[in-house]
Amino acid sequence: MKIILKFLILSLGLYLFGCSADERDSESVSDKQTNNLYIRFDDSKKWESDWSDKNIVVCHWMSDPNYLHPTNFKNQNAKTIMGLTQCFLVVVDQVNRGIKAMLAKALPKVSEDDLRFTYELLDEATWDDGTPITSEDVIFTFKANKCPLTDNPTQKSALSNLKTIIPDSINPKQFTIVMKHPYIQSVGMLADFPILSRKFFDPKNILSHYSLENMEGLDLNSVGADDLKNWSSEFNDGKYGNDAKFFYGAGPYKVSVWDRGQTIDLQRKQNHWTKALKHENDYLSSYPERIIFKVVKDENAVMLECKSQAIDASTSLTTKTLVELQRDSLFNRNYNSGFIPSYNLNYIALNMRPDGVKHKKIFDDGRVRRAFALLTPVDRIIQVNTLGKAARWPSLVSPLMPEFNNDLKILPYDVAAASTLLEDAGWIDSDRDNIRDKIIDGEKVKLEVSFSYSTQGNLMKEMVAMIAEAAYPAGVRIIPQPMEMSVMMQSAHAHDFDMLFGAWATSSLPQDFSQIWSSASWASKGSNFGGFGNAASDALIDSINYTLDDDLRIPMVKRLQKIIYDEQPYIFMYSTHRKIIVHKRFGNAVVTSELPGLILSNLKLISGSSIAKAANAH
Repeated sequence: MKIILKFLILSLGLYLFGCSADERDSESVSDKQTNNLYIRFDDSKKWESDWSDKNIVVCHWMSDPNYLHPTNFKNQNAKTIMGLTQCFLVVVDQVNRGIKAMLAKALPKVSEDDLRFTYELLDEATWDDGTPITSEDVIFTFKANKCPLTDNPTQKSALSNLKTIIPDSINPKQFTIVMKHPYIQSVGMLADFPILSRKFFDPKNILSHYSLENMEGLDLNSVGADDLKNWSSEFNDGKYGNDAKFFYGAGPYKVSVWDRGQTIDLQRKQNHWTKALKHENDYLSSYPERIIFKVVKDENAVMLECKSQAIDASTSLTTKTLVELQRDSLFNRNYNSGFIPSYNLNYIALNMRPDGVKHKKIFDDGRVRRAFALLTPVDRIIQVNTLGKAARWPSLVSPLMPEFNNDLKILPYDVAAASTLLEDAGWIDSDRDNIRDKIIDGEKVKLEVSFSYSTQGNLMKEMVAMIAEAAYPAGVRIIPQPMEMSVMMQSAHAHDFDMLFGAWATSSLPQDFSQIWSSASWASKGSNFGGFGNAASDALIDSINYTLDDDLRIPMVKRLQKIIYDEQPYIFMYSTHRKIIVHKRFGNAVVTSELPGLILSNLKLISGSSIAKAANAH
């Protein structure tokens, strides 16, 4: 047996706000406590008289998580809530990069063939009713996620290599996860799956009649399948994602109030099992009594909230907002703030497999897709919308990663080159109305496409307008189509769009590309929105996933990048630097490139607060 010790460590440059000496408070950022992985803000040495001493963190964000079902959630905001209300076997270590144990005592013991991973759960870990968390709950969790009737297509691809989980015959807190093949994310993937209570979610123990192996190719017409159908119907019920009365997790916080579109209020649980831990774990801490997530979309409103000290933290400010706030000496007195590179990527998905009816056969041609990429003024958008605080990616892999293909070149804005490609693809302006057209399946089709984007924030609207304006000289009409985030995500999974603006939240860990790039993920309406993929690319992705030797794996990742670069299924835009603020009344603040960028549960009221000693005792 061996212990996993290899973590992927990346060096990142930090971008902190630049102010003149009289504009910048000396405590806004600690130069002594920054390094290439994160920013650690110095605790303020002075308590200001107008600071609130309530042990409540109010965190600003731009949108609701929409749905908080523990297997069927779909976005990063929901994952943030899960990280506070649920527990995972392991987590991505935001500060040190790599994997850290959470509900497990330690990282697993691994067999010599890299197929068997043995874990032991924390002795202290219990459910809210006091019953211990055991291997039974772990096994149930992965059966529930693998069940073909569970509404979690995005998550299923990550579990395709999971063979079985074997409970220890003596220790109910020990188990061994068995994989079908060696897999680059055999441990890392577990950070995406909160552990569920079998007793709460399956009181009749229906899934005990099925093995993990049974869940693949399950005959839903077989004898006894009705029980499984009834269980899944109940398990998929919207109440488990919408009604706080039905939220149940092992984390130190619980959702007490959810005012849709406004706030989510998390309350620290009393006498939670984490208080008995013998060793501190940043990802199981719960220093704030409450953590309130507050939706504020308007930039001016956010600035007013900061100036009135109505919010304590944010990782969702626009660059323009933070730069303007940092010119205010009072803001700098009250807040630590900074910019740091991220692993997030903004992109435009192109529908490569349109139905030909609602969505015309436009982006099924690679020449058209490349032309649209050449008509997207990414450099101008970076300067105008992010004030230069962003990095372009020519690929799906971050340039910060060792897997990045340096041979891929950034595409310029080039109307002439785009026009040539469109003409080669048969798009001409036959009726001289300045919009190209083409006969497709006997029908004259205009080169007009809808561009779906989220309504959160003014910058999105401005950016889409810039893209539409930049494309028009080439005879292309782009029609902006603003949507609520939840509606847009439904459209994306249903392939109901022409162009769609989105963002990926990746990490420094080796990637499993199947979730976004496998053809199976498109067929199952997973996260492959555009329809990229064929048998050859699927085989390459499988080879990447099952190759643990970096000397062999990294060249394959670079080859996949080249294939996707040439196919142009997406327009890769840019990665914005994360914008983070933390009120100085809280100490112990560390901000990171890894999501969510800030460990909110680790914030402590500084010593000047009248209740700091009591709060920090927790």
